[in-house]
Amino acid sequence: MNHRLYILKILFWFIGHYIIVIRLIISQISLNYCRNQISGNFMHQLRIFTFLTLLSFSILANANAKPDPISSDSDYTNPDLVFRLLLAEIASQRGELNLASELFLDLAKQTDSALLAERATRLTTYTRNGTIALEASKIWNELNKDSIDAQQALSEILVANNKLNEAKPILQKLLLKEKTRASGFLYLNSLLSRVQDKKAVLTLVTDLAQPYPKLAEAHFAIAHAAWIIKDQKTYEKELASINQIKPDWEMPILFKGQILAQESAERALAFYSEFLNKYPKSNEVRLEYAKLLTNGRKFNEAKNEFIKLVNTANSSSEITIAVGLLSVELEDYDLAEKYFLQSLKRNPKDKDQIFIYLAKIADKKNQNETAITWLNKINNGPHFIESKLIAAEIIAKKESIDKALIFLNGLKANSPEENLSLIQSKTSFLTRANRHQEAFQLMQNEASNFAHSPEFKFDYALLADKLHKYDLMEKLLREAIKIKPDYAVAYNALGYSYADRNINLEDAKKYIEVALSIAPNNHYILDSMGWLYYRLGKLDSALSFIQKAYDIQSDPEIAAHLGEILWVQGKKKEAEDIWQLSLQSFPDNEILKETLKRLH
Repeated sequence: MNHRLYILKILFWFIGHYIIVIRLIISQISLNYCRNQISGNFMHQLRIFTFLTLLSFSILANANAKPDPISSDSDYTNPDLVFRLLLAEIASQRGELNLASELFLDLAKQTDSALLAERATRLTTYTRNGTIALEASKIWNELNKDSIDAQQALSEILVANNKLNEAKPILQKLLLKEKTRASGFLYLNSLLSRVQDKKAVLTLVTDLAQPYPKLAEAHFAIAHAAWIIKDQKTYEKELASINQIKPDWEMPILFKGQILAQESAERALAFYSEFLNKYPKSNEVRLEYAKLLTNGRKFNEAKNEFIKLVNTANSSSEITIAVGLLSVELEDYDLAEKYFLQSLKRNPKDKDQIFIYLAKIADKKNQNETAITWLNKINNGPHFIESKLIAAEIIAKKESIDKALIFLNGLKANSPEENLSLIQSKTSFLTRANRHQEAFQLMQNEASNFAHSPEFKFDYALLADKLHKYDLMEKLLREAIKIKPDYAVAYNALGYSYADRNINLEDAKKYIEVALSIAPNNHYILDSMGWLYYRLGKLDSALSFIQKAYDIQSDPEIAAHLGEILWVQGKKKEAEDIWQLSLQSFPDNEILKETLKRLH
């Protein structure tokens, strides 16, 4: 035993010494030099290393050792063979993957080793060398004719090289196995997705599916290929066949539903609803149906569908969270609380986010202490500062803005993003208290720390606007746009400032149009466009835009604008109703109060 340990120590010393030499030499030579022009000195050093390695392995070898895994027929004691194998391995470890793949391919040819052919094939996944990939994968298939991995690799490489006719018999062979046939047809959809000749793809898939007329997956593969080339007749025919063979299969239903949704959400909803009436346990379809209802802002219907999903045995915490969020949207806070609490029992990925949801619900229900209790469960992590900002809001409401500011001043940010959130919260409190100069001074003091932040510049610009520092405001907004060219709200702020001051209206229109092109459903931008048309005297266009904005979000500033347009149009009763409704929720809003004072 001691003798063997001694030999091992000697072996490790030699390996440590000579591997450094090998690596230094390999790193300096090109692929051709490695293969054809290696210096005598290098060969001499490496053959010494090979000899010592083989000698040590011979001493340590067990008489009952298993046959060599590379090839039972290979002469593994051949120094030249072992030398090239070591060279290939070291090249692979050093990231010389082109060299490694060529060496493994040459070795596979010499030794008839399927393992080495496989190694060469897999390395070409990284090198993207199609010639070596094709040759290596063919050898791998010849040497291991029953390997599904080898067949898949060869078929993928042939398809990638647009050799569909050569790939066809390989794919046919893959589909012969009954256990994997169905999944094989589904695999075809992704395998052939990058082939440019989509008609050839449909022909190939149709030929492959022909022997299996009663296999739904085969019909689905044809339907998918037909849809891509807009062959509506074949697409519909294959889906009808699936409906006859496997009517409750959800995959083709989801496929067709998503296609319908691109044309008309209502048609997709009707299609899903009809299917669910027949097969109510189809949870994947129900989930897609619920998502589509949510996207269409049909929150109550969506909530009911999510509740059905919650009641299934394999329901996830994400589903219960979705019900909670929809209930919040519908202002059913008791139901929202119930489902958020339920989600905590299902090991959600982000418990802290659930604590924040529960805190916000408690705040809505004026349960301040309960809200703080939930927030205090968050001690660190990505939601820590967010939880403290919510706590500050509760302190401001329960006690005073000064107490909230003291609380925020005691917090320490761990990143520039957190620091920006803290500054934004402080300036928001100061602005609400009409302490605009203090808020502006805070931003001015921090400006050098956020020279490259478009969000900081935007907030700073809004404060400059409130203090009538218009030149600074424009400068900051232009800087924000330069940093972030698709910053819709910055374009909007610049355009709205002109419209509100009734100056540069043509420039204002250009800026707001850019903002709308980036964010067409943003209610503030829609309001800005409406206000611009009001300044231009185009009252009908103004009303259209601002009414749309108000329908999306009944913001007090939008309510003030909508009421003013209605007032000017002589619809004073409608204007008063909108103003009074907004005053109930926002009694201290400056713009709303100023509008009422000016028009009454």
